Amino acid sequence: MGFHQIHEIVRDYIKKHFGSQKQCAEELGVSEKTVGNWMKHNPSGILKHARQIVETKNTTYLQLHGEVEYREHELKVLEPTRET
Repeated sequence: MGFHQIHEIVRDYIKKHFGSQKQCAEELGVSEKTVGNWMKHNPSGILKHARQIVETKNTTYLQLHGEVEYREHELKVLEPTRET
């Protein structure tokens, strides 16, 4: 599975619950760049907004946390370490 396919898994979660990265950013009071950062580099950042997400979207904390953990696994194991 390539990076593009992995990235789509996270993008699809955002799309399912918010419709778009832009809408996600607006609803959570963050920038689109921040949402992109959660998807590409720091998935645990979204957990700061977990309460709001769980209260307003058709999802549970367990589902959200599972997505974050899986993405962190992808970054650590499936994608080579990249220097930034």
